[in-house]
Amino acid sequence: MANNCTRCGKSPGFFVKPTFMEIHGKAHCPKCAEAFIDKAISKIIITTTNNIDGYVVSQYVDIESVEIVIGTGMFSEFGGEIADFFGARSTAFEQKLQKAKILAFKRLKYLAYEKGANAVIGVDLDYTEFTGNRIGLIANGTLVKVVFVSQKTSPDIPPPTARHL
Repeated sequence: MANNCTRCGKSPGFFVKPTFMEIHGKAHCPKCAEAFIDKAISKIIITTTNNIDGYVVSQYVDIESVEIVIGTGMFSEFGGEIADFFGARSTAFEQKLQKAKILAFKRLKYLAYEKGANAVIGVDLDYTEFTGNRIGLIANGTLVKVVFVSQKTSPDIPPPTARHL
């Protein structure tokens, strides 16, 4: 792998451990890798349903799952206990779960991109609790290639696009 980022030319520095990511055989710094991945997955559709209106599945590519484990942290635990005592919502926990879900969707989309799929259907989210104040999120989905067939509404309306996370 090259010493510099192939997109911006950034060097990891002398004392810094290289954290570059290899994408299609080229080295990318973390910032450029994230930008490349975000652009690559932006058009990949993700849904909990088994079909997408106006599209037909042309090929089933694979079934994938991603696992995210997050620590709740001492302050989140303490705040959650106080919120629980008063019957309020724990926004610290909610924010961590939201971040975990967004990360899981991004990873599923990236797996779809890597395998040549343009959609992930039948997505299922499962949460679990581990000891040591950790929460796990498991996201499963079927990677597919879909083809736009028709619109059931006006022909002036463009086909649906992916939701950006």
